[in-house]
Amino acid sequence: MKNKRKLALLALVAVPSLIYTAPTTSASAADLTGHIKTAYIYNNTYYYNSNVANVDRLISNINDTASSFQTNLEAAIKAYNELTETEKQYVNNYSTLSNHQQTRVAYRKLAAQIDEKLASVEPTSVNYYQNVMETKNWYNTLNAAQKTFVSADSQKILTSYITPNTSVDKVINKIQLLNSSRITFHQDVADARAELNALRRFTYVYLPAGIENTLLDAEQLVAKDKAAAKDVENAIAALSPKTSTAQDVQAAKTAFEALTPVQQQLVPNVWTLVDFVNGKYDLPTKGNGTKTPILSDAAAVPGKITAMTKNKNTYTAKINVADTENNTDRFVLTTKSNMTVIIPPLGTLLNEDTGVMEIKITKSSNRITFQATLNKKPVEFEANMEIIIDNLSQNASIVRTYDSGKQVPADYTVEGNRHFIQTNTPGSFQINY
Repeated sequence: MKNKRKLALLALVAVPSLIYTAPTTSASAADLTGHIKTAYIYNNTYYYNSNVANVDRLISNINDTASSFQTNLEAAIKAYNELTETEKQYVNNYSTLSNHQQTRVAYRKLAAQIDEKLASVEPTSVNYYQNVMETKNWYNTLNAAQKTFVSADSQKILTSYITPNTSVDKVINKIQLLNSSRITFHQDVADARAELNALRRFTYVYLPAGIENTLLDAEQLVAKDKAAAKDVENAIAALSPKTSTAQDVQAAKTAFEALTPVQQQLVPNVWTLVDFVNGKYDLPTKGNGTKTPILSDAAAVPGKITAMTKNKNTYTAKINVADTENNTDRFVLTTKSNMTVIIPPLGTLLNEDTGVMEIKITKSSNRITFQATLNKKPVEFEANMEIIIDNLSQNASIVRTYDSGKQVPADYTVEGNRHFIQTNTPGSFQINY
């Protein structure tokens, strides 16, 4: 018996590593009793129970570029949530699981943007095909995992074959109907270009001679419209209640009104100009105190007929503008070229300035250029100025022309062989016989 005890003691001494140390865990005795395989220290190495090991494996299997990303992530989250609070403490790669959840949020946002872009254009729109192709190109840059977050309806469209909902004849007709005087001109040009681009992505397109040049010319006119509108936008933006004068406001107003209706709708800050024009701000005046204007001794007399001075084919006259001048009678200016200019009373002059108004009218062939400036700035009246042209055929028509080449019907009336052009601002006019 004694020998057997000695052998047993020797065995214990020879294999000391078989002695277990006490479990190192923050769990209570009750927790250890209920989950006997939770985790033990064996030679300072952690051993995990099967639940923890399974979660570690599920997290390791997640690939955020594979089509299985969503499925594997959901499985790992579900398994992790089923662990006890003690078991969760032993999940080694929980930070990886957390990162994947953040990735899922980013993928959902990206997929929502693609769904929104695809839905932003109606299937009946001329831009629908182009929008689908653009969205498809974006969709094709995604990895397999990201694509799974895009809605099933969107995926069906983006992976299917579609054709443009237009034709060569429709495109040609759109280009031929482009009209730069229409308010929708810019959108019409964009639509025509979009349809043409859509066709060219689909197949080779042959357009009759001159048709594409018409579209290119229209696009150049759109660019000029935008540039003209931008200049006025900048002029309005430069107005300041502290430094701008009434003359500055008037200059911006005149510039805006010189734009065509199509150009005017491109000026985004027009209501700022309206506030200045309507007197919302108390503006400073130029200089210190009131200065006496330098007037002309050879100025036209209000209420009387004045012959304009001729130099080649240009006629000129001067009108004094000051508080001391008669502001209730109109000016009648005559020429030797069957033209008479009527300037309304100075009381209707909108320019808040004083000095000498310069009036010039030039007739070259069938083109009339009318200038009226005060201190080198175009004038504007509340009432209309009139240009009376004698001995014109009753069938003659008059159009107003702009620097951009744009022409619009002029405001005029006909009485016998006399045409009366009405305008409250200077301008150029063309007579069509």
